[in-house]
Amino acid sequence: MDKQDILLARQPIYDTQKEIIGYELLFREDSAPALTSFDGNRATSRVLLSLFTETDLASVTGGLPAFVNFTAELLNSPPLFNSQAIIIEVLEDIEITDQIIESLKSLKKSGYTLALDDFIMDERYKPILELVDIIKLELPEMSDTELKTTINTLKSYNVKLLAEKIETQAEFKRCLDLGCDMFQGYFLSKPEIIKGKKIAAGKLSVLKLISEIQAPEVDLTALTKTITKDPALSFKLLKLINSAAFKRNKTIESIHKAVTLLGIDKIKSWASLLALSKLDDKPQSLHYLALVRALMCEKLAEFISPYEKEQFYTVGLLSCLDAFFDQSIEEVVSHILLDQNISSALLSFKGNAGLALQTTLYLEQSHWQKFNWVELGKFNLNAKIINDIYFECSRLAITLQDK
Repeated sequence: MDKQDILLARQPIYDTQKEIIGYELLFREDSAPALTSFDGNRATSRVLLSLFTETDLASVTGGLPAFVNFTAELLNSPPLFNSQAIIIEVLEDIEITDQIIESLKSLKKSGYTLALDDFIMDERYKPILELVDIIKLELPEMSDTELKTTINTLKSYNVKLLAEKIETQAEFKRCLDLGCDMFQGYFLSKPEIIKGKKIAAGKLSVLKLISEIQAPEVDLTALTKTITKDPALSFKLLKLINSAAFKRNKTIESIHKAVTLLGIDKIKSWASLLALSKLDDKPQSLHYLALVRALMCEKLAEFISPYEKEQFYTVGLLSCLDAFFDQSIEEVVSHILLDQNISSALLSFKGNAGLALQTTLYLEQSHWQKFNWVELGKFNLNAKIINDIYFECSRLAITLQDK
């Protein structure tokens, strides 16, 4: 199996501040049957070795540790990985034999961090609880009582607790309050909706700014005026446009010149991104997620509808509005006058931009089997191409965030 046969998804691991501290790597094989039946937690040694020998791991994880599922075979005969680059996950169905215990002791001595996956209270795990550094708790498999009992029991060991499959902000807060140290799931992109909660005044001003920027009828003069009346936004936009990412020989010194040279649609996209950066009560990882989605949709547009790249970018970017404003996407969009194609894509995945957004979200969640392969195939998009686009955009997002 070569590199072209490997599909790779990643799920972020967050700390208590909702910042990304690592990624769990999930593997798929690039064939139609595998996309519907292959279990990502059962990556074979062959796939795993091919990935690590032919791919730059740091470019996949941004230099953060990679959580990697190890089979019993790999635990007993581990390849020579950098012990600082990966965290070894011991799968829940591995039989805890004397040989496995000795292998874990050897790996620990070599400097590896060990994680125990999908933990439940069971006597069979006792021999290795003193060896592992991280224990992953699978929330859907535990009642509230079981979760509390498990966490209280594990506090007597020198381990960090990682709550996985966290779906909502409420679940995140509950696990945080119980003493969990790390978190995994889709909770970050879901808003903390409180019935009757109004958008705070400071956030309303940002929403108003985005609405003015994204107004369908806005022209060059009006857009320039909207941006220039906000000094911080103007400064950030000029700094971004003159960064190495845009590779310009001459410095752009005015918003008017920037809009004239780059065009209204591109400026609207970047100005909206920078407007969201004014919401400093949200974790940097949410800004990163929004940027990856925007870049991913923009790149997919090159295959689906090249002349609408800026619109696709905007759809990807605005798909995180619910999390930024702690309201449903329907509620937030109702406050903004958007192009109808953008609204339809955001609210119901309609149109070509909606297809790009839906594909991006499924890839985030490693739901390969849910992809609309029939439609994507019409644009010559296959699993390998989509996978490569995702990691290209992830790397670019890291670069742009540093600007």
